[in-house]
Amino acid sequence: MDLDENSLDSESLQRVSASEEVDDEQTTSEDEQDFDISLAASHSYMGGGLSSVRGRVVLEAGWEGRVPVVAHHGAVFPGETVPMLVSNAHDAAIVQKIKDDKLFGLLCPDGDNGAAVSGYGALCEVYEAALGGAAEPAALSFKARATHRFRFCHMPKSSVPIHLYARLRLADVRVLPDVCGPPPLRAPGLDSLRSRRGLRYVDAALTAWPAFVYDMFDYERMRNIIKAYFDTLMLGEAAAPRAQGERGQRRHFVCEQFSRAQKCALCCGSCGGEVAQREHVFPMSSHGVHSNYTNPGGYVHGVVTVTRARAAPGGPPSADYSWFPGYSWTVALCRDCRAHVGWRFDAIKRSLRPQQFYGLCRNYVQPRHHDQDLADY
Repeated sequence: MDLDENSLDSESLQRVSASEEVDDEQTTSEDEQDFDISLAASHSYMGGGLSSVRGRVVLEAGWEGRVPVVAHHGAVFPGETVPMLVSNAHDAAIVQKIKDDKLFGLLCPDGDNGAAVSGYGALCEVYEAALGGAAEPAALSFKARATHRFRFCHMPKSSVPIHLYARLRLADVRVLPDVCGPPPLRAPGLDSLRSRRGLRYVDAALTAWPAFVYDMFDYERMRNIIKAYFDTLMLGEAAAPRAQGERGQRRHFVCEQFSRAQKCALCCGSCGGEVAQREHVFPMSSHGVHSNYTNPGGYVHGVVTVTRARAAPGGPPSADYSWFPGYSWTVALCRDCRAHVGWRFDAIKRSLRPQQFYGLCRNYVQPRHHDQDLADY
C-alpha cells in the first residue's frame, strides 16, 4: 500500500513538473520580442540631441561648387544614409561650412587596394544635426543622405593617395547627370519590340557589338538581375545603382558578380579564410542588410549583418555606443589569422530575438565563389 501511494505521488509530481515546464515555455514564448529594425536605421546611438535641419538643397546636373570632401572606404549610392561625427578642432572652418551649406562629399577609392582616391563620389545632404557644447565648438554630429554623384572639376592627372583626404578638405566638384538611355538595341533598322533572347541575338548580329554588350547597357535587365538578388535577402524591391566612370567594365562586373554571388562566402580580407556564407546574410536595419555606422572616433563603417560567422571574440563585451539598441558588442576576429573582421552582437535581455548575430565590416571581408575570388573580376 505504501509503495502504491509513493508511486502515485511520484506520478503526480511528474505531471505537475511537466505542466510547469509547458507553462514556462509558453510564458517564455509569449515574452519573446523581435528586434525593431527601425531602431538601427535611426542611429539612436548618436544621442538624442539631433534635430531636423530646415531647408533643402536642390542641385541639377552640371552644378559646380566648392564643398568639403573626405575619403570613404567604399562606394556610397544616392539614397543611402550616412552618419557622421566631426570632432577635430582643426576642422572648425569646415564644420561651419557644412552647417551653412548642409553639403559634403564622400570620395570613392580607386584601384584594387583602395590606396588612392578616384575623383568620383557621392554628395550628401545633412538632414539632422547636433552642435557640440561650448568646450567643443568644432564638434558636429549629423545624419546625411547621399543625393547626387559627383566628380572633381579638375581630375588629377596622377594617382592621389587616399590619406590626403583622411580629413575633410574643400574641393571643387561637378554634379553628374543620371544617365538612363533607351533600350540599347533601339536604333534605326532594329525592332525594339523583339525582346526574346533569340531575336535579340539576331538584332545584335546586325551591329558591330555582340549581344552581351547590349545586355550590360539594358537598364531594365540590370535592374531585374539586382532586384532578384536582393529579393532573396528579404529586401523587397531595390533599384539598380547607377555607376560612373568606366561604365562598360563596371556593368560587366555587376552582372558577373550578381549572377555568381548566389553561392558564395564572405572571407577574411587578410588571409582569405571563410567567415560567413551568403545564405546567413539577413537585415537588422530597415535600410537592408548593409548600412553605414560611425564609431566615437568618427570613422564610418559599412556593416553587413549575418546570423552566424566563423569568428572569435577579441575582447570583453560592451554596450557603450551600440549601433543596435539592446545589444552589447564584442570585437570579432578571423579564426585563422586573428584579423579584425567585424563585431559580435549579443542580446542583453533573454527575451530579445535574435539572441546573437554578427556585423561584418564590408572593408574587412571580401566575397568568394567556391575557390575563385570575386575580387579578381
